[in-house]
Amino acid sequence: MTSGFDLDHTSFALHDALGWARRLRRELGAVPVCGEVLPEFRYLLLYVGTADEGGRLELLEPVADGFLARFLKTHGEGPHHLTFTVPDLAKAVDQVRSLGMTVVGESYGNPAWREAFVMPDAVHRTVIQLAQTDMTYPDPRELVASTARDPSTLPSVEGATQPLWWTSLWDTSAEASARQGPTHLASSDLALSRRLFTEILGAQVQARDGSLDLSWPSGSIRVHTADTPDTPNTPGATDTPNTPGITGISIYGGPPQPITIGSARLAGGS
Repeated sequence: MTSGFDLDHTSFALHDALGWARRLRRELGAVPVCGEVLPEFRYLLLYVGTADEGGRLELLEPVADGFLARFLKTHGEGPHHLTFTVPDLAKAVDQVRSLGMTVVGESYGNPAWREAFVMPDAVHRTVIQLAQTDMTYPDPRELVASTARDPSTLPSVEGATQPLWWTSLWDTSAEASARQGPTHLASSDLALSRRLFTEILGAQVQARDGSLDLSWPSGSIRVHTADTPDTPNTPGATDTPNTPGITGISIYGGPPQPITIGSARLAGGS
């Protein structure tokens, strides 16, 4: 099944992906979806939610010198990118470039995961990954009910190995059952953000004063103006102006204290 428009995941760069995964499993009830090892990094995709509601986040860890090791040396742990699936990657790339954005790393040869990357700019200051895949993830009901994962049916990056490197995570008990809500993104140009996420990446949108609520089948993003304070209940919110970038993810039913990953907070209400 070819992917449609969707928010695939929010990704974090970390020194110890498995260690963070254990914490997120204990405190949020996160369940692993899939993971692989590449020459420069390994990743683990997690689902945080119930059978009916939730979202996915990705943990990245360097295994050799490369882009991720450089990122961590420069920026430290924290948000790294947003990933969206699209039905036609080449078309989406052309449309993104028409907005004046820079796209690099185009790769079309692997049906299980075609990809391209929108470089960070002054508007969002985060990498935006575009992907197209013929594979699908298990639905949330299956994810929370079973530990079985069949790598042959899942999206897979070209050249990846060790699709089950993360399975020791199952030894960590889930002590909570939280639900992942919207990712919060500060933008310096709300009009351009709206064009990118709705006209090109297929979001449903609801405009509010100073922000956009964007939704896809598997997740949502709240985009707010970077040069004004965010609303008080937003993860990472302060009483000072925000700079562009990912500020956090709303988490419902999680621990009373926020989980902080670099500049981002995973927080919310019950």
